[in-house]
Amino acid sequence: MKGLLLRGVLLGTALALLLPAVALAWGMVHIYGEVKYAGVHSGEIHIVGLLDGVSPPVMDTTIPEPGPFVLGLVPEAGEYLVCAHIDLDGGGGPPEPEDPQGCTWVDATMGTVHGVVVVMQDPEVEEEFVPEPMTVVLLASGLAGLAGYATLRSKTRRQGAE
Repeated sequence: MKGLLLRGVLLGTALALLLPAVALAWGMVHIYGEVKYAGVHSGEIHIVGLLDGVSPPVMDTTIPEPGPFVLGLVPEAGEYLVCAHIDLDGGGGPPEPEDPQGCTWVDATMGTVHGVVVVMQDPEVEEEFVPEPMTVVLLASGLAGLAGYATLRSKTRRQGAE
């Protein structure tokens, strides 16, 4: 009886140690995580995994809104750049500069990874500075006044030198 129990414990331990390696060898790595976004845009969120951060993506998925995601059947273990974006123009493909997006590095060298968080942010759009018309008028009148003062000063110096 003790022999059967010992064999069962040894078999269970061996399986527990071997199963992650077998899953890794068969490419059964998964990346579980969550996308967070607090911006104003809405739409499907496209999530991709890039092996060593290099295109093309080796896996992708789509979720309807921020929340949990699974990138399944990762082809091989390694370092992945996991990126998410909302495709605002609906054209597909890589994110445009105006699309809300975010990325994070994930170490999947040891197999399945849980708890990945991708935080998407709206891109910072620089607004073009356009001065108000009265500001331009005020600046122009100030420059004209300085030019007039400089002219009067040079005339007075010339008259004093003669």
